[in-house]
Amino acid sequence: MTEPIHIELLYFDGCPSYKTAWNDLLEVITEHDLEVTVRLTKVRNVEQADALHFAGSPTIRVNGRDLEGYRGDGVMACRIYEENGGKGYPSKALLQARLTEKVEDHEQTKRG
Repeated sequence: MTEPIHIELLYFDGCPSYKTAWNDLLEVITEHDLEVTVRLTKVRNVEQADALHFAGSPTIRVNGRDLEGYRGDGVMACRIYEENGGKGYPSKALLQARLTEKVEDHEQTKRG
């Protein structure tokens, strides 16, 4: 049996753009009727950021993997998404691409 698809949005209060990312994420999930679990995780300090390899707020991971593949040290900073014109949240196109990619991989695994 395959593992379910888990999405996590990590954030800290200093960067309010996580709210836009959260809303966009839920919209993409709803529009595509994706079967996933979603968790919102507040990062409270540098130690937690380090332990989580937090790439800045907001960070979105699908099955533990960062949308842009970030694997560095944790940082307590607002994240910039260059693919979205330097905005503080990923584009809906990137969210859609990563989520549908993961769902397709998941479905192939289930079929064997």
